[in-house]
Amino acid sequence: MEQSSGAIVRSYAKINLFLDVIKKRSDGYHEILSLFQNISLYDRLIITKIDRGLEIKSNVDIENNILYKTWDIFCSKFKEPEFGLRITLEKNIPMQAGLGGGSSNAAALLFYLSDQIGIHKKQILNIASEIGSDVPFFLFGGTAIVKGKGEIIEPLAPLTGYKVNIITSNGISTKKAYQSLNPTLFGKAPCSPYILYEAYKNRNITEIKRCTYNIFEKIVTKANKEISQNLKKLKKTSLISALTGSGSAVYGISFKEGEFKFIPRGIEYEKVKL
Repeated sequence: MEQSSGAIVRSYAKINLFLDVIKKRSDGYHEILSLFQNISLYDRLIITKIDRGLEIKSNVDIENNILYKTWDIFCSKFKEPEFGLRITLEKNIPMQAGLGGGSSNAAALLFYLSDQIGIHKKQILNIASEIGSDVPFFLFGGTAIVKGKGEIIEPLAPLTGYKVNIITSNGISTKKAYQSLNPTLFGKAPCSPYILYEAYKNRNITEIKRCTYNIFEKIVTKANKEISQNLKKLKKTSLISALTGSGSAVYGISFKEGEFKFIPRGIEYEKVKL
């Protein structure tokens, strides 16, 4: 084993251009219908090999970090690698914001491990949803319709030419947000995510405004005035403003001005000598 071999992995955030819940499943999960889009905001994982185990250091609190769960599940499904990993996790994606930062990190580690051990992408897809509902999407990345509890991914031709601004506030528990959903709200979107996708492709602003939807928006804005104010703020300078995931982040989309942009990937992976 070469101690200095490693990788630098960028794991990108996502926004939900569309998010509806269709029903609550018998297994306790919710059936979603969503249009996911990666944006150019990213975390960075600097990975080096060590003798055994997993060591993580980060610029944020890493207690119960999803990378530990990812490593444990990977090792339980496949034989434990003949090496350990030291990961420096540089977090830029706000946590508990609906931007998928943790899921993106988990997918990045899965991608690295599958490359090192020679496991096919289909095999790691099978365990990705055990780690987190959004993890499978990041293994595809770009633009996709996402169904089921997050494990059914329909990749689409990438959307390009859009800029994104993000405003975050205090984190929101995804679990609590889903628990607060009333079944009377299910399946009430004004159109399908496929129609919204075509509207983005065709730069049809009227349809983009009509079809942008997030089931959590009314619930969250009633309970959190700051999020409501952030949506109004972004709406003044954007084509649309909306909540992503169950919040707390809100985004505004425009053609020209924005800190981030739509990108066609969820992970960027570079082998390096460290």
